[in-house]
Amino acid sequence: MKKNLLRLIVVVSAISGFVFAAHAQVPVAVPTKVGWIDTNAFSDAKVGITKYVAGLKTIEDTMKPQLAELQGLQTRLAAIIADVNKLQAANPVNQAELAAKQLDGAKIEREFEFKKKEYEADVTRKRNEVIGPITADIMKVLQDFAKQKGYATMFDIGSLAQTNSLLFLDPLADTTKDFITFYNSRAAAPPK
Repeated sequence: MKKNLLRLIVVVSAISGFVFAAHAQVPVAVPTKVGWIDTNAFSDAKVGITKYVAGLKTIEDTMKPQLAELQGLQTRLAAIIADVNKLQAANPVNQAELAAKQLDGAKIEREFEFKKKEYEADVTRKRNEVIGPITADIMKVLQDFAKQKGYATMFDIGSLAQTNSLLFLDPLADTTKDFITFYNSRAAAPPK
């Protein structure tokens, strides 16, 4: 009986040892770092991503002549509308002059709408041409930044805010300024 009791104690001790050893080997969960970036800040002329801001400036400079033409058409249309209002208020109304002004106004309005669509298409094309590659580079560098800093997840609050998807943001998780600094210094560094 003493032998059986001794065996039982040894078996219970061994099982307890295995249980404690197995429990000790369970990996401890590492806290996951989550950060957020306000991508709207990328276009800020003072603190944004210099390459992105320069791309936007290039588009703006390229599109200035078309924009000036649209503004000129708007000015002409506003003047014609004012003339039509004056002609309609006159007593007696000069129907021939009124009809001519209305015809001119309709012509300018059609031209404006055509030029506006053309302008919007040109802006989209130029944006894809200039900003597209810069955005792709930003996303690549953002992945490098997240890995280097130990972030498991990064959120774009610029997009989330537009959809009212944000309930709470801890300002300590804001990596916008750090990322912009990281990107600008990396973009300015000479290639290796």
